[in-house]
Amino acid sequence: MPLKLVRKIPAYNLMMLAAIPTFYMILRATLIPMVWPEKAPADCVNGPFDGCGFIFDEAHYIPAVRKMLMGEAVNLEHPPLSKWVIMLGVSMFGDNPWGWRVPMVLFSALTIFTVGLLAKRLGGDKYVLPAQLLLFTDVTFFNLGGVGILDPPALFFMTLSAYLYVSGRKALAGVAAGLSMLAKSSGILVIPTLLALEALHEYGKARDLDRAVDAVRRSVRVFAILPLLVFFAGIAVWDSQTKAFPTPLHHLDFMLSYHTKLSYNEPWKVELPLSWIIPPISRMPSPYFVSTVTPPGYHPVAFWGVSSPLWWSVWLMVPIAYQLIKTSRIHNPCPEAVALGWFGVSFGAFAFLAYLFKRWTYSFYFLQISPILAATIPYVLDRHLPKTAYKLFLAFQILWFIMFFPSKPDWLIHLLGSLGLGEVPWI
Repeated sequence: MPLKLVRKIPAYNLMMLAAIPTFYMILRATLIPMVWPEKAPADCVNGPFDGCGFIFDEAHYIPAVRKMLMGEAVNLEHPPLSKWVIMLGVSMFGDNPWGWRVPMVLFSALTIFTVGLLAKRLGGDKYVLPAQLLLFTDVTFFNLGGVGILDPPALFFMTLSAYLYVSGRKALAGVAAGLSMLAKSSGILVIPTLLALEALHEYGKARDLDRAVDAVRRSVRVFAILPLLVFFAGIAVWDSQTKAFPTPLHHLDFMLSYHTKLSYNEPWKVELPLSWIIPPISRMPSPYFVSTVTPPGYHPVAFWGVSSPLWWSVWLMVPIAYQLIKTSRIHNPCPEAVALGWFGVSFGAFAFLAYLFKRWTYSFYFLQISPILAATIPYVLDRHLPKTAYKLFLAFQILWFIMFFPSKPDWLIHLLGSLGLGEVPWI
C-alpha cells in the first residue's frame, strides 16, 4: 500500500486499524504448516498431486509457478501478478508452504486493513473494528486468504480501488483496478463497478438520469482506459519474458477463448450464484482440504468453502440500500450506494454468466463482494435497524466462524460432538 495512504493517519488510529490485520496474520500463519507436502517439489511438478501438500487450487498454481521458474510458458489463461507474488515468496522462504502461503497471508491482512480504512471513510471510527472482524471471520476468506492461489492479491487491489474511489483518488483507483485484473481475470468487474458507483452517486444528487450518464462518460478515462492500460502493460511484460504471444492482444484473445469454453451441462454440479447467498441447506460446504478420522468421524483439519452470515446479509442490505437511493438525496460517497453498486455489478455479472451463458462458477467468487459488504453493513444496519442489530449480527458471524475453524482443540470437538448432530462439517 502506498505510504501516503497511511502517513496522515494519527498513530492511535493506525494502531487500531492494524490490530485485527496483525492478529489475522499471526493466527493464519500458525495454520500454514498444518498441510505440508510428503513429496519433494521435483515430484510435484506434474500430476498426480497426492502427497504434494496442496490446498484447493494450489494444485494448479504451484506447479505452474515451478514451471515458470524453469522458464516454461504455462498457465497463460490466467494473468501473472499473483503467480509473480508466489514466485517472490518461493525465492524468499523456499519452495514449501511458507513460500507459497506467507505472501498470501500478508495480502489478506492488507485487505482487512483496507476494509478498516474504507469503513472509517464511509461511517467513522466506530465501524472499523466490526468491519474488520466481519471480513476476518468470513470462513471462506479466512481459509483461502492463506493459500497460494490468485485471489488474495486480487482481493486486496479490488478493495484498495474501492477505498481510493471513496477517498476521491480516482486515478489511483483506476490503477488499483488494473492491478486487480493483472492478478485475476475477474478483476475486470471492478471497471463497470466503479462506473456504476459514479452513476449512482450522480443520480442520487438530483434524480437526473442524464447527469448520471454524463458522469459515466466522463469517468471512462480513469475507470476503464487507465485500468486496461495497466493490465496490458503487465501482460506485455509477461509476453516479453515467455515469448508465448507476439502481442498482448493475441494473449487476451487466448484468455477469452479459454474462459468462454468453461461451460457446464449439469447445473446440479455447479455452485450457482443463488446458492452463495443462502445458508448451506441444500448443498454441502466445499472441501478445500479436509482430513477425516473414522470412527468417530471428525475432521482434525478442515479447510471448508462455505457461505457465512456476511454473505446472507445481502437480503437486508440490498432492499435497504435501494430504498434509500430511491427516496432520498445521497452524498458521495454513500455507504448504501457503495454496497448496492458493488454487489449489483459483481453478483449480477456472475449470475448473468452462470444462468444465461452456463459458465461454470464457484462460491468463492463471492469473495469479490465480501470486503465491501464487511465495510458497509455495520454502518447500514446501525443506521436503519435497532442499535443492537449489527452487534448481534457480528456475534452470529463469529460463532459461525468458530464452528468452521479449520483446526479445533479437542475440547471444542468433544463439545460440538456432544450435541448429537452426527457427522457434520464443523466437527
